[in-house]
Amino acid sequence: MESLSQKNLMKLAKQNEEQGNIGEAIQNLEEALRISNSLDIVLELCRLYRKNKQEDQAYALIKAQPDLFSNKQVSEEYFKILQANNFLIEALQLENILGEKIPVKIEPVDVEKQKKIMELFKSKKQISQFDYEQLLKLDLVNYKNFAQSLLLDPTQNFAVRLSLCEDLVRLGIKEKIKVWVLGHLEEFIPKNTTLLEKNPIYQEVISSIGSRYRNNPSQLPVMLGEANLALGSLYPQISKYITNPDNFAKDLTSYLEKGNGEGNQELLEKIYANLPNN
Repeated sequence: MESLSQKNLMKLAKQNEEQGNIGEAIQNLEEALRISNSLDIVLELCRLYRKNKQEDQAYALIKAQPDLFSNKQVSEEYFKILQANNFLIEALQLENILGEKIPVKIEPVDVEKQKKIMELFKSKKQISQFDYEQLLKLDLVNYKNFAQSLLLDPTQNFAVRLSLCEDLVRLGIKEKIKVWVLGHLEEFIPKNTTLLEKNPIYQEVISSIGSRYRNNPSQLPVMLGEANLALGSLYPQISKYITNPDNFAKDLTSYLEKGNGEGNQELLEKIYANLPNN
């Protein structure tokens, strides 16, 4: 429930909009949201962002919500935001995951803009979240081909490689995709692959590390972070490299603490030699 201050700010925002002052209406709603989170304010602010051609801010705000599908108003606004952003790829991912068509038509940007997006992405030395989100505006053919070209680059940014693989999984791509893993060119079929956090081996390794460090809260997040990096570097071929998750977790922590990876020493050396800043 909104506070009195929030209700007053929402009332002011409504008056601003009626007078054609969309910018002021947005400022009042942003101030209201800073007081405390309110779904009603979020939805109204997203609508005004879209109306004011600030669809990228609407996207950031709606994606910060914990559940986009249990509330019909939230999901409807989410779809409208995808439409405003031309995020066809994310819409196709949703349709694959949900197993049904979403109720709005979403178009990619025109072909010339798609070319510019791909050219700009390849020219960037540092890829931001915003840069990556621009790829969601491509059509499916261009997205698949461009993702494959990026994954064929052995020097590709670690985070970009992982994100591309997972987005291809979300799309349910049935074709074989090639990707570099530990200096080797591997193949995987996204449709037959789970997301990293849903991979059983990933879950077992993370659980094992959690058990080992449950009485050492200062070290736990550090070790979990290292495990995520190590496992992410093996994705999507984790099962090829790890057959005993508990043993890998033990050897990983030993490698990090003492430099001794025991039975997984060679694998861990390769992993860390291929990680960023190593």
